[in-house]
Amino acid sequence: MDQFWRFSTNQDRGVAQQITARSIACRLLSPVAQHKMHTPESLSLHFPDFVRISGEVLQGVVDIDVPLALEDKIEDVKVKVRGSILTKFLERETEWKGGEARAESHLKTQTLEVVRLDQTLWDQSNANGSGVLSCPFQFQLPPNLPPSFHYDHKNRTVAISYAIEVVGHRRGLLHSNRRVRKIFSVLPAGNAWEINSAATLKQGWQGPWKPLELTKEIRHGILFGEYSEATIQFLLPELNSLPTGVPIPFAFHVWTRTKPVHRKALEEKGDKLFPAPPTSPADVEFTLALKGHLSVHGQREHMEQDYEIKGSLGDEESVDAIRTIRDEPEWIPLPDHDDKGSWKRGVHFDGRFTITMPPSFAAATVEWNYFLRVKYDFPGPGNILELELPLQINSGFACPPLPMAPWEADTPYTYPLPEGPPPMMTLPAQVPAYWSGEHQNWSEDD
Repeated sequence: MDQFWRFSTNQDRGVAQQITARSIACRLLSPVAQHKMHTPESLSLHFPDFVRISGEVLQGVVDIDVPLALEDKIEDVKVKVRGSILTKFLERETEWKGGEARAESHLKTQTLEVVRLDQTLWDQSNANGSGVLSCPFQFQLPPNLPPSFHYDHKNRTVAISYAIEVVGHRRGLLHSNRRVRKIFSVLPAGNAWEINSAATLKQGWQGPWKPLELTKEIRHGILFGEYSEATIQFLLPELNSLPTGVPIPFAFHVWTRTKPVHRKALEEKGDKLFPAPPTSPADVEFTLALKGHLSVHGQREHMEQDYEIKGSLGDEESVDAIRTIRDEPEWIPLPDHDDKGSWKRGVHFDGRFTITMPPSFAAATVEWNYFLRVKYDFPGPGNILELELPLQINSGFACPPLPMAPWEADTPYTYPLPEGPPPMMTLPAQVPAYWSGEHQNWSEDD
């Protein structure tokens, strides 16, 4: 079995420090898990951990300690780029044998390759000299690659992952190849409309809004009593799709109207007068639901998972980031009865939220989309008002321009990096299997 290593050296840190301040500020690091095993001292890979865009040119350097490589019987060194879509699920069946039920499980998997690039950097015919040989490399990612993605829920797994790997080939069954692998994240490049929409949102949305509204009659008791009324409304920019990694403005309104009460009821009960609007933006439940399907050799399975949206509505730690406006209570008397009627109250929240999720995607073996859920639960059974908005997420990020010069040792990137996406929510650092690449079978194609 091949041996795998991940490492971080002082040279890696030096490479990262040489990137311009603009690059560091704009292109955030991917949450790569830095677990280590034995390091192949003869091989070192320098490749900064950015979220990459399909079509982008990748540049890096492999340092080969030639004397150590010869001592380690390395015959040649290659650098490879791999990308795959893995789908799998655990199928459970119950079989009856001899009048007894036996539970059996079968793991079904399918892998689709989306990118395969190879480059030979060194072989023993170039073994003249001593010391460390620095070998620059350059690859251009294909356009229209699927986004990096990870889903692992209810015995169903999807892993769309990409790796750059240095392989030192050694001959013989007892000599495993030397290997340095680094997983990196990829987003599709946005089209002109998506890039323009993202820029417009960043500058402050001035266009039309798309409202979604729900009104419901509710009452505090289970069986008896008159009904009150509650309305919720959520507004987003009127766009066909929204970009990942870009702050999106929103407005959320809640209006309530009490059942007929005496005029002094509000003065006597205050916020306890049913139904009271929420007092804080943290009282509203705000989530993003991923829904889709995966398939393994034609067998389809459903996938669904909810994600919290941090830094916005529903987040107790971000209350100050939401502007809150309360309406003055409005008294609506009954006809010919000034002292009896209904109190109408309202509260309005507006702010921004950012979705750091892979764009919506569809392929032969996996597809997913998103739904935004806004929910407020009034006291009493069944008094839940919930809106669910279908949400198409796009990339919104342009592919970086081609390098203007070949690789130079003291200039890791020879072009200014444009603003790039942040790390994605479905790629948590605490999933070591994803960041080690063990989900995929890349070692078998040497």
